Amino acid sequence: MKELVERIKKLYPEPTVELNFSNPFELLVALILSARCTDKRTNIITKELFKRYPTPKDLAEAPVEEIDKIISSCSMHNTKSKNLKALSEILVRDFNGEVPKSLEELTKLPGVGRKTANILLSMAYGIPAIGVDTHVKRLAYRLGISKSENPEGIEEDIKKAVPKEDWIVFYTGLILHGRRVCKARKPNCDGCPLNDICPKIGVK
Repeated sequence: MKELVERIKKLYPEPTVELNFSNPFELLVALILSARCTDKRTNIITKELFKRYPTPKDLAEAPVEEIDKIISSCSMHNTKSKNLKALSEILVRDFNGEVPKSLEELTKLPGVGRKTANILLSMAYGIPAIGVDTHVKRLAYRLGISKSENPEGIEEDIKKAVPKEDWIVFYTGLILHGRRVCKARKPNCDGCPLNDICPKIGVK
C-alpha cells in the first residue's frame, strides 16, 4: 500500500476534479449536475447557469422552469432542477448563503449523497475525506484495497489503508487513473505504471 500511495501521488500530485468551479457553491451545483452526466457536458451547462444565477440567493429565487431549461441537456434534469432550487433555498435560509462544512449537514441537502458531500468537503475546503465514485470503487477492488460492494465500506477500507494526510490526493488520483488508464471495459494494463504491483483482481 505504501508503494501504491506513493506512485499515485507521483502520477497525480495535484488533487483535482474535472469540473469548473470558483467557490464551494459552484462545486456543489456542478457535482449534483454531473451525476450520470459527463464532466464536459456539466461544464457547458454550469457556464450558462452561473452566469444567470451566480449565488444561492439568485438560484433560490429563480423559477424552477428556467433552471430546468438551462440544464435540460443533462440527464434527470427535472429532478436536478427541483433539487438545486430547494437546496439553494435551504442555504439562504439556514446557512446565510454558505455551503456547510460537515458531512451531516451536507447530506441533508436535496440531491446530496455521501459521495458528493465528501468530494465537496475535500475539494472545496481541504477537509480530509474520500469520495467513492464508480472509478474509485472499481480500482479499489482491482488493486485489492477493498472487496466491499458498498461505497461506505470501500471508503472505510481506504481510510484504514491510506494515511489521512493522503486521502484526498489518493482518491482523486484513483478517479483520474480510472478514467485515463484503468478503464472499466478495457484496462490498459500494459501501459499502466502500477502494473507490477497490481493484483489485477477481476481483470480478464
